This record gives sequence, structure tokens and C-alpha cells, in this order.
Amino acid sequence: MRGTSVDQRRLRGQVLRWVGLLCCTLLVACGPVEQLGRALQPTNLPLPTLMPTGTPAPPPTSTPTGPQDSGWLPTAPGVELRRISVLVADQLALITVVRLDPQQVRFAVGYRPEDPPTLSAWADETGALAVLNGGFFDTNNETVSLIIRSEQAVGESYVGRGGMFAVSADGRILLRALSDTPYDPNEALVEALQGWPLLVRPGGVRAYSYEDGQRARRSAIALDRSGHVLLIATATSSFTLAELSSWLSAADLDIEAAFNLDGGASTGLLLRSNLLSERVEAFVTLPIVLLVLPR
Repeated sequence: MRGTSVDQRRLRGQVLRWVGLLCCTLLVACGPVEQLGRALQPTNLPLPTLMPTGTPAPPPTSTPTGPQDSGWLPTAPGVELRRISVLVADQLALITVVRLDPQQVRFAVGYRPEDPPTLSAWADETGALAVLNGGFFDTNNETVSLIIRSEQAVGESYVGRGGMFAVSADGRILLRALSDTPYDPNEALVEALQGWPLLVRPGGVRAYSYEDGQRARRSAIALDRSGHVLLIATATSSFTLAELSSWLSAADLDIEAAFNLDGGASTGLLLRSNLLSERVEAFVTLPIVLLVLPR
């Protein structure tokens, strides 16, 4: 029994020596342990990052410029275009103004709540020189204020607030504050459109000062002291209503009176002529518009 144990110990020792020699041989063949460790690591695993990496924004295609003014550009008989950019609270506001001579163009109200057309469709269907979005409407596309179209009245007039643009039966252009001159159902009006709030009170006085901080695309209609009708739209969400009221009353547009129309996504102004065209695109279809037609 003792001899057998001694033989087993000797055999075990020889096996350990052979294993040691084999390990040394492998280490020499494979290089240092550090190199062996690197060789056994996968090479196709991604390196972890601490934060997700977002896709970089593409570089701007153009550099915004400062305030500019094109001046009045003739586009058709009785129609002029002006492009203005001004700084409003450190934002660049892009303003389009179309000036119209009522002696050379005529006005009509378009109203189609059942199937509202796009801005372009209104122009295509009527042959209008210019189209401006109208007043406010409800979820059924029906007007929330008074509209008169071809002497037919629809809706209820604002009372004590807002403004009204109208064409009388004898062809006169009217733009008034409804708080000063309320609508009379017995008036002989051919076309009429209302909006809120009044921005410039007759006499060129600022009419709206409540500051709610809400900036949006804006549209408005105005009458200047020479009797021209001004269609106004801002392509950028730069003005609050109070700021627009202040700017219109102080700008060199010679405004006698002005009121606000439906803004935001409804803001739309289209001008078509052989000389110049302009578009402030509405983002929705428009049940109410003001159409400028050739005489």
C-alpha cells in the first residue's frame, strides 16, 4: 500500500512538470500576456457612449438679413406690392402689403363653408388678382361674424367691438370701428367683411394695447388716408396683436383704420400679375376670403 502511494506521488509530480512546460511554451509562442488578452477580445463590438448622439442639423441655406423695405412695386393697374422686414422683440418679421386703388379694382367676399377651397383654388375659380383670408369661423367652417356677399347677409354682426370693411351700393369703400358706427341691417351694402380686434382706430390712432404675449402669423385689412385698401399678412409668427397694432399705427403706411382677420394657420395672401407675384401660404382651406377682381 505504501509503495503504491509513493508511485502515485511521483506520477503526479511528473504530470505537473509537463503541464508547466506546456504553458511556458504557449506563452512564448503567443507573446506577452497583455498581447494574448488583446488577441482574445472581440474586435467588432461598438464603443459605449455616455449620451446618445443626435443627428446634426443641416447648415442653413441662407443667412437671415436685417430689416429691409422694397418700397412700392407696381404689379398691375391699381395694384402695388411692398415687402417689409422689421425687427420685433429681436425677431425678424416678414410683412407683405398689397395696396389697391378702388377706382381700378373691385372687391367681393367669398364664402363657402360646405367645401372650403385653398387659397390658390379661390384665385383659379374667380380669376382674382389678389386673395386675402377672411374673418373667424367655427368648427363647421361657418362665420362667427357678419358677412355680406352680393347683398346677402350671413351671420351676426359684432357689437361694440371689431371692425367692418364694406362696399356700399353706390361703390364707396367703408372701413369703420363697430364700436363707433354699429352695423345697421337697413344699410345698402353690397359686400362686407368683419374682424376683431380693431387695430387702428379711425384717425390713425392705435386701438389695441392688451399684451397677451401670443405671437402668431397675422393678417389684417386697412384703409389709408388716400382711400387705398391695404391687404396685410405676416409670413412669420413675430407679432402679438398689441405689437401689430402699435406697428401699423406708427408705420409709414399712412393708415387711417385697420382691423385684424383670422391669423395663425389661416393667414394667407396671394397676388398674381404679369409683373410680380406674391404668396403667403395658408396652411388650411379657407371658407371666408376677400377677393380683389379686375374692373
